Amino acid sequence: MKKINFEKMLIATDVARKHCENKDCREDFANVLYRNGNGIASHALAMKIYNSSEETEYTDEEVTLIQEYANAFCKPFFIDALNRAIANQPEEVTDKQ
Repeated sequence: MKKINFEKMLIATDVARKHCENKDCREDFANVLYRNGNGIASHALAMKIYNSSEETEYTDEEVTLIQEYANAFCKPFFIDALNRAIANQPEEVTDKQ
């Protein structure tokens, strides 16, 4: 089980990670699953993410689906943020010089 907060994902806006900001990714990522997923498990997971608030617990199977669809359909900045959230490696919202 892993906890992920799709409502407040810390996204790096540049490759050097000089600027990070919190972004609500619930609807955008739920739509990735809804549009590209297959079967009821993808539908249920899309709705779970869309309706989530704050940190939500996901099973290992759900995390595997999340990673598969993120790696196939999302941009690198989101994949990096997701991997950090799964690994519980928080960063701070920041502007680094």
